[in-house]
Amino acid sequence: MDIFEKQISLLRKNYKFVNLDQYEQGNDSQVVLTFDDAYENIFNHAFPIMENYGIPFEVFINGDLIGDWNDFENEELLTRFCSIDHLKKMAGSGGRMQWHSRNHKYLPGLSEDELVSELDINNELRAMFPSPHFQWFAYPFGMHDERTMEMVRTLFSGALSVSEGSDTDRYQLNRVVVDNAWMPPNVY
Repeated sequence: MDIFEKQISLLRKNYKFVNLDQYEQGNDSQVVLTFDDAYENIFNHAFPIMENYGIPFEVFINGDLIGDWNDFENEELLTRFCSIDHLKKMAGSGGRMQWHSRNHKYLPGLSEDELVSELDINNELRAMFPSPHFQWFAYPFGMHDERTMEMVRTLFSGALSVSEGSDTDRYQLNRVVVDNAWMPPNVY
């Protein structure tokens, strides 16, 4: 059993998997699986496990980078983003496509017009993935400022952060960053 499948198996014993829209803040018995950037390795490695167990999950996509390489990311390994076909298959098997911006830019430093552009989901993607998709937003790099949050509040049902989050504000909810060493808490 690989590490991710072991983590999922342990979580299944003590927690209920839900989508973001079903998540109740403060309910320690719920887990929401979220994946940023919609890398192809999510489709190749994590998706078969989630599909096998029937687990709901959220994939935050960068709209203008679908099918491209992440060669602009200096700190990450070179990898490809999911294709539209990958995203459709995941959406058909428990995945919800959510928004992570158009180009994964650092949002607090953008002009008003650039920020509006990064938060805008084009009509073609909205048609491919109608509601309940694209209801939630994940801040690129986990970073946001008040201006960004105000705009996100008008466009999305909620938002996630990894570095500047809050357990009480639906527009900057904290997430747990999971790596190979992580194991679920309270699993005996």
